[in-house]
Amino acid sequence: MLILGKIILKDSIAKEIHVVNKQQHKGTITDNNGLFNITVKVGDTLFFSHINLENKDIIITNKTILQGEITVYLDEKTEILNEFVLEKKRSIFYQDPEIITYNGPVVNAKTLNLPYAESVAEKEKNILKFKSGAVVSLDNLINSLNGNNKRTKQLKKMSLEDIEIQKIRTFFTDSFFVVDLKIKKEYINLFLNDCLDKNIIRIFKKDNSLKLTKILISESKLFPKKVTDEKLLLTNN
Repeated sequence: MLILGKIILKDSIAKEIHVVNKQQHKGTITDNNGLFNITVKVGDTLFFSHINLENKDIIITNKTILQGEITVYLDEKTEILNEFVLEKKRSIFYQDPEIITYNGPVVNAKTLNLPYAESVAEKEKNILKFKSGAVVSLDNLINSLNGNNKRTKQLKKMSLEDIEIQKIRTFFTDSFFVVDLKIKKEYINLFLNDCLDKNIIRIFKKDNSLKLTKILISESKLFPKKVTDEKLLLTNN
């Protein structure tokens, strides 16, 4: 059976996640919305992996088959460093006392009469030092925080869209999508996601059900996952 899956992360969108059915030796990856489709049967194990995420195994149950969809929560990898040392860049005249044993005259910019001998280095304002002793680039830190904020906003937007999509699905009932629009039950949410660019959430919030119905009917004609076998039609809502 082909099921619809969705992967949710704590801080980022779950795209390009590898999904493999270990028993059937088949795999796929999630799209930009964290969605994927894969063939399964009861007892199969789905393996989820990504270079930045913790691997996870999910066993397919009868409940998964009946629902026709699955939601998987993954966690980002946490790398622990026992100790690290960041040192300031050395001058070209620096001599490591553990290596060099030279006892002759001092060699530096001043003794060589270089033009910049008396200049004073400008304080590095873009460097931030923590009490732990670590030194990081302030620009990189700000960019990292901005990236995290952006991913958090994207995840929040997706969560709000999921809530509204479920409201739309409940309002019309599954029978409307399966019987009238000929959309397979397991693809109803995927179909509604594809309709987001038609502003269906905004139209639904304005209680314009007639306009929303026309849009869904029109978009269903272009949706590939259609019911072709009358046995697949939904009998119960």
